[in-house]
Amino acid sequence: MGHQFRRAHLRAPLNSILLYEDDGHVFKAGTINISEGGVLLENLPRIPEINAMPLMINLLFLPELSRQRMDQLLSKTSSDYERVIIRAKAKMVRSFDVQEEVDQIFITRIGCEFVKLPQDSLEIIKQYVARFAKNTIYLLSLFENHGNRPEQIYFLRHVAGLLGYQAQLPLPRLRQKVLHDYQSLESL
Repeated sequence: MGHQFRRAHLRAPLNSILLYEDDGHVFKAGTINISEGGVLLENLPRIPEINAMPLMINLLFLPELSRQRMDQLLSKTSSDYERVIIRAKAKMVRSFDVQEEVDQIFITRIGCEFVKLPQDSLEIIKQYVARFAKNTIYLLSLFENHGNRPEQIYFLRHVAGLLGYQAQLPLPRLRQKVLHDYQSLESL
């Protein structure tokens, strides 16, 4: 598809867990990204039929990393930061990697559109996405400025790990992943 498409809402990667209720049972799915409009899920044990499925999303709330001192950041792991649980109701909207009905069993990813999102949860998502964008820009600046100094590379990898990346990837591959996430904040 050659045409340019801008999303209604910015989205940010979210490597987390979501709980959802369907038919009186609670299921767990992985999250890929989130925006004010919804969340992209993977590895759903079953696809709910209902249009207002209750769910809970676990968000890791990092500070604005560029405002922290290097020693402060190096002394922290992601478990030191605040986690916020948001509740919403959502409906499944689109599946990926599916061509035919018979392939429904093999769905790996599915979009979930929020149908009922409390105002405080909406604000939290907005803050999360905006903060992720700022932290991604900061991480990209670390790539530009590391100059192959071992302590700078160590710091860059630590920050990447805080943001949920596999910090031990080769640097060009890690940079490519971060850049991809930055570019997909607004794209299709």
